[in-house]
Amino acid sequence: MPSSIVVVVGTTADYIELIYDRYPERVLFITDFSERARAFEPAPGPEAEVLCNLTNFDEMVSFLEKHLADFNQEITGVACFDCESLETAARLAARLNLPFSSADSIRTSRNKFISKSLWKKAGVTCPAAELVSSPDEIARLIEKTGSPVIIKPQTGSGSELVFLCRNIEEGRRAFGEAQGRLQVHPNVRMYAAEDASSPDQHARLTLVAEEFIEGMEFSADIYVDNGSGEIIRLAQKIPAENQSPGTTLGYILPAELPSGLKREELREQFLAAAGALGIVRSLCMVDFIVRNDKAYILELTPRIGGDCLPFLIEKSCGLDMLGLTLDFSEGKAPQIPAPEEWKTLVGLRLLADREGIFDSLESRALLKNARIEEIYLKRQNGHKIIMPPVDYDSRVLGHIIFSPRDNSDAARECHEVLAAAPVLIK
Repeated sequence: MPSSIVVVVGTTADYIELIYDRYPERVLFITDFSERARAFEPAPGPEAEVLCNLTNFDEMVSFLEKHLADFNQEITGVACFDCESLETAARLAARLNLPFSSADSIRTSRNKFISKSLWKKAGVTCPAAELVSSPDEIARLIEKTGSPVIIKPQTGSGSELVFLCRNIEEGRRAFGEAQGRLQVHPNVRMYAAEDASSPDQHARLTLVAEEFIEGMEFSADIYVDNGSGEIIRLAQKIPAENQSPGTTLGYILPAELPSGLKREELREQFLAAAGALGIVRSLCMVDFIVRNDKAYILELTPRIGGDCLPFLIEKSCGLDMLGLTLDFSEGKAPQIPAPEEWKTLVGLRLLADREGIFDSLESRALLKNARIEEIYLKRQNGHKIIMPPVDYDSRVLGHIIFSPRDNSDAARECHEVLAAAPVLIK
């Protein structure tokens, strides 16, 4: 009798190691050759990984079918943790007749302009957005509105190639930087070479200019199931002051919403946003900003929040978001801990502030601090750090989870922790 497994499509080597350590007999990873080649983490056993070129869907399926026959395995679910692999996972799930978001809804959700256009049409509050294809268009937009704008790629993730432009000069410079980087960017799955929104709007040439909303930033995980659903967690973001725009220094979990914004209203807004994108059943990550007690949705993506958030959630309430994702892929409903089961914690991201070679984290002082819950390094000695806008990932070294003394000044406490545990860079 075949063994039942969940296929995890296209995730990174650090997540592969985490998931495989917990569920060694339950998962099969489909990993791109390039990801495995640059990984320092150990590969899972041969029964648990298919190496292939993820840009070639037919070849991937062929490799997968051979693997399933060789190891007598049967797929019971499809899961994905990474934006650039979502559409591939959707196509595979459709081929296997297994539940997953549709490829169309994924393409819609990942496009920053199309998603906001659909939200505006559906009455979901979000920043205004326009497509721009030249520095002159940016200049005219800033001149017309008299307000700062955010420049970003149509597709993408996190703070990569996101620029805050307060004036025309900054707008022109940001457009040139973003467009130039996109045209040579090696990640063809994150930044598709083909048109993204319409036949005359090329994904690597045309950018999105968004209204700048100043306020408190939040992140959420939710689940959506045929028009119903719930908020799994809410985290407040702590912005990084000395990093590229949009970079998060840390998260406070669980978040306290402004008194004028009710959790139930937020839930309804999230469900309406997911419905407008055509998402029927999915775990989703939502980024939003609150200004004057009104939530403006920035992004809604059919995957759980990444980075240090799964670690932080588990430390706070015991909920394993990685396992929950595997369960959800097999049709099981999430079991969300009650509000009183969540302990307030801060997830502090360890971000290099300059280029160089990572040596170590001086953590002896932290090990004596009872408020420190976890110190996690995802990089080894000798790791090469390249800073944005050239590289947005290599600066991320790991995280520290701690119990704050005072939620209202968590940013200051983050800097205190960092001062007690300097990152050593050669």
